[in-house]
Amino acid sequence: MTGELGTDRYDGRTVYISSFSSDGLVDSAVVNAGRVVFSGKTDRARYCRVEVGDTIYCNFILEPGDVMLSFDSLHCGRGTRLNEIAYHVDTAYENSSSVIGAIWSDVEATIADSFEQERVAIARIKDYYRDLFRKYFVGHEDDAMGLWLLNTGLFSSMSESDRSAVLAELGPWLRSTTIAKREIRKLETRQKLRETMSQTGKGGMFKNVKGIDAEGRPVALADYVGRGNGYVLLDFWASWCGPCKKEIPYLARINEKYGGKGLTVVGMFVSDTYENFVKALKEEGIVWPQVFDSENTACDLYGVIGIPHIILFGPDGRIVERGLRGEKMVTRVTEIMDKYNKGL
Repeated sequence: MTGELGTDRYDGRTVYISSFSSDGLVDSAVVNAGRVVFSGKTDRARYCRVEVGDTIYCNFILEPGDVMLSFDSLHCGRGTRLNEIAYHVDTAYENSSSVIGAIWSDVEATIADSFEQERVAIARIKDYYRDLFRKYFVGHEDDAMGLWLLNTGLFSSMSESDRSAVLAELGPWLRSTTIAKREIRKLETRQKLRETMSQTGKGGMFKNVKGIDAEGRPVALADYVGRGNGYVLLDFWASWCGPCKKEIPYLARINEKYGGKGLTVVGMFVSDTYENFVKALKEEGIVWPQVFDSENTACDLYGVIGIPHIILFGPDGRIVERGLRGEKMVTRVTEIMDKYNKGL
């Protein structure tokens, strides 16, 4: 097995083949003249890695034959049956942008509503990744190739239900690997979050979240929700979340129209740093109250899997709506608030 590094800066360094399963270190070799050569035999295929530097590595299938290690952008092996399959999968995934672009173009040409466009396009894209994954996964439910597939971006790009179906098909050996156990834990965690979300659906009572405000003072969701003096629109967001920032103009419109008139808009800043919190408030010009989730509990309490996520609470602290977005959010909040204010 041979790999060309394209540089002699690592000459003299000992590098190792490490296994992604429970085999640990498999073999070692010394870099010489910008080249690394391994020789030996293997009784079965293994999913492995050779790491030379921080950005110079190769993930490959160690199997009988002359494996060629490629340390370029794909970081994959070539030359043997399973490695050629892996190479074609990686290439297809890396070049999927044209397919994704075509999906978006078709959706935008046939669907007017922007949020419906997003929903349909994402579903079609995940179906595309599922079909591509399935094309190569069949017959590898309990071997090194299957393990390699579980560790790809292709697998993580599939829908939760499709990933769950794949994990249910794993053979005993593959199910016992660290990578498979990791993916199974991820799905179990998300399922628990969904169960929490069902418990905090419409009609569910709010759960308090403690944190700090932009001045570093203690603040809690209970300072705003369930006090009997109006509705609260709670926005889960973070500085790194592009879609969250797209919701800010809609929230600003609602705040301008109903703030102090039976409605309080409150931001719940999650999965981010306090420094980013303070900076984002200034950059986005946000003037409504904020809670920095310093104890990192808000998403778990409300079963929030992805942000933005916006929840409307009634005066009694019960959830009226959740999953509000964009213009539909403005319309729904307007209906509720106009009715509420007329009844005062």
